[in-house]
Amino acid sequence: MDKKSIAEIEDFATVSSNVRLLGYDSEGKKTGFVPLAEVKGKQSIAGARWKIGESNPEGEPYGDYDMIANLNEALGLGGYLVSNDHTRQKLASDNHFKLKTGGTAALDGTMGHYQWGWGVPFYYANWKDNTYEYEVVSLQPIPGHWNYKIPVASMSCAGAAALDRTNNILVSYCNRATQFRGGNNDTTKDAAWNTLLGKPVTNIAENKLQTCAEKNGERWAASMERMHFIVGALMRIFFHNRNIQASYNATLTADGLHQGGLGMGVDNVSSSYSNQYGTVDIDALANKGDALGVFSIEVKDGDTTKLTVKNIPVFFGLKNFYHYIWYMLHGVLYRRMSDKSADVFQQRIWGTDAIPTGSVATMEQIGNIATTGQNGGVWVWPTKMNIDRLSYIPLEYGGSERQFYCDGYIDDASTSGLRAPGGGGAAAYGGAAGSCALSGIYGPSTADGYWGAFLCEANEDWDAKPYWVA
Repeated sequence: MDKKSIAEIEDFATVSSNVRLLGYDSEGKKTGFVPLAEVKGKQSIAGARWKIGESNPEGEPYGDYDMIANLNEALGLGGYLVSNDHTRQKLASDNHFKLKTGGTAALDGTMGHYQWGWGVPFYYANWKDNTYEYEVVSLQPIPGHWNYKIPVASMSCAGAAALDRTNNILVSYCNRATQFRGGNNDTTKDAAWNTLLGKPVTNIAENKLQTCAEKNGERWAASMERMHFIVGALMRIFFHNRNIQASYNATLTADGLHQGGLGMGVDNVSSSYSNQYGTVDIDALANKGDALGVFSIEVKDGDTTKLTVKNIPVFFGLKNFYHYIWYMLHGVLYRRMSDKSADVFQQRIWGTDAIPTGSVATMEQIGNIATTGQNGGVWVWPTKMNIDRLSYIPLEYGGSERQFYCDGYIDDASTSGLRAPGGGGAAAYGGAAGSCALSGIYGPSTADGYWGAFLCEANEDWDAKPYWVA
């Protein structure tokens, strides 16, 4: 196909007349190319599917292969500068220090938050038939299925956010002023090679970080679960793989699609930073733009190289979004039950109201996490997962780091109390990290050196309840 024509999509909706799209039968199998004139007005979906009951996390692509291959261009994935009123400017695809329209882009907060997201609303659906489990996205509602409308939204492009310590506002700035000092706010390192200036914030109570995020305005938040979920879903669709920690493979399939994943995640270098996990500058690799792959950076003291940080995953410009720091997934709470299971409650609509962090009174129960059968503090790997309501709910266990969803779940086996789920996983957690990894041990006010947050926003109310499209 003509790759350039996809890159020249106007408003991500129309394509030039020389594009050819793949045809598919009723089972989603490719039947060959058909002229654009024959498919105008017909819907394209990008998806993946997995055989029910099979442990292999690698599935197969489903739908429009061209849309899957060019998912970033179809959805406008990449770096943005986003203002508090949700207006946004696309950053250049080859370098985030430039605007797409030309000119220099400042990532220090003077032009907005340095975010990663998508430029158009789209629709997500998941379902099962007698053979497969499916996940798909489309620019139009998907007939015959329950649909989730995904509004234009974004999250910290560095995978983690900073804190304006003067005003207690969570921000996605790379500003090296002491006002935005990262980590645990250690002032003694300001002039050292392992300075915390320009780094993400950690070791602040997670419920406080949510409050600090909401100070940016309506529909700003810290680490909303639905944002975390959709990023994972896009990864699974793009790589047709549930193991996002599979090794990166630059070789395309015979159909021109990517395969594998983005690797284990950034090296655990916390010991070099006095147990500080958010070790990568917020603007690190910004010069790579909307890149895809695994990268390294060098941390220097003047001209002397002190440390090479390797294996940084980058998904069309989004960096370090798993296996870096834990973040509390807001908009959802677990209530521990007497049988050691956990009822899951969700704030259905992310809108103008504050997101509750300490009570389920305004939330809806959406499921129950099955008891692990362990005494607590033991990682288990789900074999079955409920992924309705843009939420991960483990149902059965017995998998591994290379089977089924490949990401672990841990709880404290308690019989009462509220827990706020942790997502992402810290750099020291190996395979117990990724888009589906969940920690159900901690309360909403958790604070630690390997806990932080990403800043996120949506430009309209985001409903986590699906609706049927006939």
